Amino acid sequence: MNKTIFGQWSVDQAVAWHDAQPWMLGFNGYPSNCVNRTAMWQKHRHDEVFAQIAREFDLARETGFNAVRALVQFEVWRDERAAFLAHLDEYLDLAASRGLRVMLCLGNDCCPPRARYRHALGEQSVEWGYHSGTKASPHSGDYREPGWQPLDDPAQAPLYDEMADELAARHAHDPRIQVWDVWNEIGNSNRGVLSLPAMRRFFEILRARNVDQPLTADVWRLWPGRAEFSPEESEAFDLSDIVTFHCYSAFPDFVRTVEWLRTQTARPLVCNEWLNRIEGNTVETVLPFLHAMKIGSFHWGLIQGFSQTYEPHGAYFESAKRGERKDLRLWMHDLYRFNGFPYDWREIDLIRAFAPPREGNASFNPS
Repeated sequence: MNKTIFGQWSVDQAVAWHDAQPWMLGFNGYPSNCVNRTAMWQKHRHDEVFAQIAREFDLARETGFNAVRALVQFEVWRDERAAFLAHLDEYLDLAASRGLRVMLCLGNDCCPPRARYRHALGEQSVEWGYHSGTKASPHSGDYREPGWQPLDDPAQAPLYDEMADELAARHAHDPRIQVWDVWNEIGNSNRGVLSLPAMRRFFEILRARNVDQPLTADVWRLWPGRAEFSPEESEAFDLSDIVTFHCYSAFPDFVRTVEWLRTQTARPLVCNEWLNRIEGNTVETVLPFLHAMKIGSFHWGLIQGFSQTYEPHGAYFESAKRGERKDLRLWMHDLYRFNGFPYDWREIDLIRAFAPPREGNASFNPS
């Protein structure tokens, strides 16, 4: 995994950038009044949604966070481009005004199969009791066919490149963006290498625009006993300036995952998805470890909401039908309840104890 990639930062450049940053303490998630990213980025109910984002960013700042990861929604860019671009600028301004820098994610392989794919602007339905706010989510655990997205439609595929290029052109030198997360969980939803050509093009597009920020694409199949990457993850790993990874496994396995990743690269590490209390992947264990190892942290979920990421993945219920017993009373993700009170005060106190000082955010432009 030592390929020479045109435009890729050297290890020394990546380490220098990392060392110039405060420790990244961030979070993932949608505002509590949004069930999905369409609800978040579209024109419908925009003022209401962004008022909630502002409140949640205030809460994030009070908790000690200095970063947030946001995933764009291609369909909203396609159908309401001007509004989407304006809303993204507004989002970045709201984040910056609270001392939050943004990890912006462009592509995403977490998607339902074709028969379950639904997209329409306007009011978004919520099904209560299901992780992601819908029974037919990528996390339902009851399908085997590949997930589907408009990228798989030959007529729409070129628009993905157009979106990536437009966002890169607008934000190549934008200090509000800290990292470009080129692709979320490449190969997930049984997609294998389907998105690999698009992910490669996204890297090329961003590098052709000479963006100031580091590029990454997440590796995520880091499970107990699996010390290797899938072909698509291997390419994501090779193309990245810094290495981002997802790990929802129990804490001992989390530690072993980091140890293994350290044998694969000298590039800085950022864990941009974690927190699964059901498996023992907790704030009390993972957060201090990430801080001690100087690994950036983005857990999933700030506040309980319509997307219901506090509920277990559907796969847990499928396993329960087969007799496997886990403590499903625990919240899987999220830190705060609908009313703004913590799920567990001890978690909030610990996050505040490890939160970095707020004396500005350093920037670094590799030359």
